Amino acid sequence: MEGLFTLEQLELPFERERVLKALVRIRPHIYFVATVFERKEDAEIFRPAHAKTFVAEGATLWHAVLTTAELEMIRSNLGLRLKPGLFEIAHALEGVTAFPTQRIVRLEVAAVGFFISADGLFLTNYHVMREEIEAAGRTAGSGESLPCRYTSFEVPIVKREKIQGWKPLRKVELVSNLSERDWQEGYDGALLRAPSKPSGYLPIAQRSLVVGEEVWSFGFPMRTRRSAERLQAVGYSDADGSLRISYGTVTELPSDHTFVSDSDGFSGNSGSPTLSREGEVLGYMWNVYPEAEENQRAVIFQGGTIHVQIGPVLKKLQTVS
Repeated sequence: MEGLFTLEQLELPFERERVLKALVRIRPHIYFVATVFERKEDAEIFRPAHAKTFVAEGATLWHAVLTTAELEMIRSNLGLRLKPGLFEIAHALEGVTAFPTQRIVRLEVAAVGFFISADGLFLTNYHVMREEIEAAGRTAGSGESLPCRYTSFEVPIVKREKIQGWKPLRKVELVSNLSERDWQEGYDGALLRAPSKPSGYLPIAQRSLVVGEEVWSFGFPMRTRRSAERLQAVGYSDADGSLRISYGTVTELPSDHTFVSDSDGFSGNSGSPTLSREGEVLGYMWNVYPEAEENQRAVIFQGGTIHVQIGPVLKKLQTVS
């Protein structure tokens, strides 16, 4: 079902406040160093050997060297709300006419984690924690605890079934992550621990999924490519980084550790817990379906989302050494 709905727009069959208290908003400290040259030859000379640099203070720099022709291409698509990174670069360089030039631009996107136990364990995607994993050389998988440096975490202040604000969650540790290969195969998982007990956590479903059953997901999408007319037609305002709910049904079980739904999603939905009608975790969002990322950012909603099944990924995380 198309739609990134606010809390007020959807009736939920389970206790809303319990879900809200279990959520974690995750923000990677990623900055794009965008350098633009008029001539392609100059751009090639200054193009770095490595696109990514980890700064000891806890930031990741992504180096983007562009020509003015490439910049104009992404500028011309700014109205289509480009994917994160390109959108921020195009917006920061809007109106700039003197080259060469350089801008440092922060990636504004957030992702999702969710508590799965009373002792502070929470789960998200490998790709959400990619900066921590790569900086520590853990791409083959690891079960050792690691203090997080390249990522910030927040938990909501919940009153009367509404989020009143956010507070920092400090001293979070990455306790287990699967491998980069696992991520590409759909076991997109990383397990973290908060230093204190959470206000709430989500129960894990102890059953198999059924094609056709209803599912709900919770995330922080930043934007879509849909026009104001399209948004009005389907009855929701455009995403703005606030909490949004996606609703749909399970349409396919392509493997023993993934499932597909027809629910909506966008950048910012990574790690969104996917709940059953009973409010139990069936899985969490991984990627778009069927193939192209463009599908997720379509002007008209065309497809759905691939989710990781929570049982198989937790079992695999427990075996990481």
